[in-house]
Amino acid sequence: MIGPSTFQEREDTLAVTLEYPRHNPHKFVEVGLCDVRAADSLRIHYDFERDGWSIEQASRFEWSGDEPIDHDWQEVAFVDAWGRESSTGNTS
Repeated sequence: MIGPSTFQEREDTLAVTLEYPRHNPHKFVEVGLCDVRAADSLRIHYDFERDGWSIEQASRFEWSGDEPIDHDWQEVAFVDAWGRESSTGNTS
């Protein structure tokens, strides 16, 4: 279950930690935008088989809220875990 310790505010960042998502009902984080500029949401989850983050975008939207719909989330990007890691230590 998601608890208060999984959300943190740090200056201009809202940090969300998925705690053991393979053993938790919450496997995705949906990020939306509410501003004068409209934008669709993104859904993020960790893909343990590929060892990285999958970023998805919906292709179907509901405006009236009358009935739930299948948003048809599809992957639009994949980011390798530690893909930008640089080693600064001397390994010799």
